[in-house]
Amino acid sequence: MKYGRHHLIIHSFAILHLAVCLVCQLLGIPDSLLLTLITMAMVVLLCMEENLSIAFTAITIILANVLGFILGNALGTLLGINYLSTFITTEILGWGIVLMVRTLKPARVPKEVFWKDNAGWLVAAVVIVFGLRVSIDIILSHIQFGEGSPSMRLIAEVAAFCLLLLVFFVLYMRNQMELEREKNRNLEKALLYSTESSAYREKFIVRLNNRILPIHVKDIAYIFAEAKSTFIVTGAGVKHLLDESLDTAESQLDPKHFFRISRSCIIEQSAISSAAKIPGGRVVITPVRNLTPPLTDLTVSRARVSAFLEWFEK
Repeated sequence: MKYGRHHLIIHSFAILHLAVCLVCQLLGIPDSLLLTLITMAMVVLLCMEENLSIAFTAITIILANVLGFILGNALGTLLGINYLSTFITTEILGWGIVLMVRTLKPARVPKEVFWKDNAGWLVAAVVIVFGLRVSIDIILSHIQFGEGSPSMRLIAEVAAFCLLLLVFFVLYMRNQMELEREKNRNLEKALLYSTESSAYREKFIVRLNNRILPIHVKDIAYIFAEAKSTFIVTGAGVKHLLDESLDTAESQLDPKHFFRISRSCIIEQSAISSAAKIPGGRVVITPVRNLTPPLTDLTVSRARVSAFLEWFEK
């Protein structure tokens, strides 16, 4: 949280509220509509500082004006000094917004997105709040309150602004649903990416003189290492030099179809014609016709025999 800039914004607007209130008193003109516009400006700057979405900003504008109106009237009645109550109300509202953002931790958006996407939200919020505020002032100016009028007037004002609270609730719920849908979309994308990223290799790239050839995994009979080099042997019995180690190749192959029979060889299941046990607890593999004789030793090492037989029999 950038509290330094928050201090500057909130204190500046509190002083501006106080100055406007004093000037309006000296000139004898109403200050409520000007103060409403200034409050909106403060809310927008604070929300931009936190990189909040247009939707959340619109909701905060409505809520700040509802609470600011009620709190300002209450403090004005209690203190009897309008400009002082206005200053205190602005400070409370500003830091209340900072606390709300810190508590709710709403989704952030880049600053360019703030104005680029759904700017209608912000315009709608300003128009709704300002329009209702003007309407309330006009209506209340034509109502004659009798005995106990200050209390009745405040009740009437609070009741009118309850309409704004309803708007706030509707907008807030819509915003939460949008965030939830966006969260689900991002989760689906992440799962799809994870699935794609964890998929097994479909082909290897080999070099033949000055050419680059793709060898599809379905065409591989076995891969073996010899003299610090790795070779791919296709089902047609063609041998290619591979630029990757046997360990790397093993990690990228589907274990349902490929099995590492020894430290130096990985074989594909369909390339096996038969397997036979030999003395010493090992198993020797006879490859399909195209691979006879094999280009490497196709004997399953003693430590891998049990796992090989289980894999081969599936």
